[in-house]
Amino acid sequence: MGCLLGSQSGRSVDIRNSFEIRYNTGADGSVEVDITFLLKKQEQYKQVFKNLDVVGWYATGAAITEAHRLTHRKISEVVESPVFLLLDPAVDHTRKDLPVSLYETELHLSPETGAPGMVFVKSPYTIETSDAERIGVDQVARILAGGKATGSEQLSAQLVSLHSAIKMLLERLRVIHGAMGKVAGAAGPDGGAAAAAGAGAAYPHSLLRQVSSLVHSLPACNTDAFNREYLTEYNDTLLTLYLAAMTRGTHTANEVVDKFCLAYDKAGRRRGL
Repeated sequence: MGCLLGSQSGRSVDIRNSFEIRYNTGADGSVEVDITFLLKKQEQYKQVFKNLDVVGWYATGAAITEAHRLTHRKISEVVESPVFLLLDPAVDHTRKDLPVSLYETELHLSPETGAPGMVFVKSPYTIETSDAERIGVDQVARILAGGKATGSEQLSAQLVSLHSAIKMLLERLRVIHGAMGKVAGAAGPDGGAAAAAGAGAAYPHSLLRQVSSLVHSLPACNTDAFNREYLTEYNDTLLTLYLAAMTRGTHTANEVVDKFCLAYDKAGRRRGL
């Protein structure tokens, strides 16, 4: 949990930086924010970044909870009309966008009591990055949880992303295949489009044309050219693995020889004395 630093111009909020804040979690799940620490950090950042103010706060979670609403009311006492940035820590390899949601608050009347209450409303946002930031994020994305980024681990990360893309493609192809099966079942084995029309269902000609275009745009995998290219890449990969294993074995043998020579040289010197 922390605060967002940025600037506001009208209805547009520009978020530039952030800092963490202290808080205590009670036994009932309530969150108590250390306002004194928040104001002190805000003053320190204001001395360095004079154009940045606290424009909101952030937290992690899959969805908004009552603790988030209470915390927002507490921060609203210090910051006027803060925005709320919710980050979902769950890992989803099939997701293409960032697991981030931006909310602002509005006063709505309760349909039951008629009393005004605070409601979180999603706000659209755009992410602006420079070339240096994109290169840095790409490098960080290649580093695994262990903190290392060797060639083999980068290859593993790339293969994981490739597996996720292929898995997503397979799921969508299954959906298309299931839809085509329903169309074929509705049409019947002999009636064709007439049977589907007689049953009261519109025959999806446009959908069939789109599926046919998609199928014909996919490259055919059962060809001699594909088999030759696949075998070439497969053999090259095996050769690379064999060379890497031989290199590791040679390096290990070299270390053993160096240790043996060092120990033998010391023993010979002791005998000479």
